[in-house]
Amino acid sequence: MAKAIKKLIKHIIRYNIFDYFVPRIRKFYRKIGILDFMDTRFYWIAWRLVRLAKQKLWPGKVTGVSNIPQKGAALFLSNHSHALDPFLSASNVPRKVHWVSKMENYKYPFFRPILQMSGSIPIHRGQSDQNAIRLIKKELDKGEIVGMFPEGTRTKDGKLRRFHTGAARFCIEYGIPYIPVGIRNSFKLEVGRNVEVHIGKPRYPDPSWKLNYENAKKFTDLMRKDITALVYNEDLKSIRVYEHEEIYPVPIKKSPTLEN
Repeated sequence: MAKAIKKLIKHIIRYNIFDYFVPRIRKFYRKIGILDFMDTRFYWIAWRLVRLAKQKLWPGKVTGVSNIPQKGAALFLSNHSHALDPFLSASNVPRKVHWVSKMENYKYPFFRPILQMSGSIPIHRGQSDQNAIRLIKKELDKGEIVGMFPEGTRTKDGKLRRFHTGAARFCIEYGIPYIPVGIRNSFKLEVGRNVEVHIGKPRYPDPSWKLNYENAKKFTDLMRKDITALVYNEDLKSIRVYEHEEIYPVPIKKSPTLEN
């Protein structure tokens, strides 16, 4: 009897109504030209719910929200200790963040439609995914913020892993900044734990840099240094920051105003 009930529950989850209807509704929205509008509405409704959940379930201070550029393309880069890191870190950001998410996440029931409606970008890890690169560049061309984890995957011991150079390459190619983010206490997350999110100042690549491995590695080292300082509450060393106007000065869509 127990096995039959367990099998029934698995069947209901696998063939749930949400996963069945949402793609069809989105197809209809795309056909009548309101898909982007509806996805944006969904994002900000979900944003408020996640922000409330963060405050109630994982209270903890959030600093540096004012460091988020009001307009222009940028990369939102964070350490990665838990599957909820994208939600915990972006729930106080007053601009939409398009997270790059591994393809495996799109196989979970209920999760695929949520990822699609929230504007995430699927990527095949461990290979040069040209479609993911195209989608990332598409968002950057529009002046959007793209969220990435430079470590590539979650840490297994709570410590920062080696950073990949992909994010740095986008920054150098587009001349855009990265926004370093440090999430504290999300490793082995438990309800009631104080999870802190610290957002650093945007850092631009040197405008004179050419896109090559040496410069990408140099900028990646800066990324790791900035995020390490935010995660472990270390003082940032004096490092030259290249401040210049964003190359994608497009107006951002109206978003919720953060409360004090």
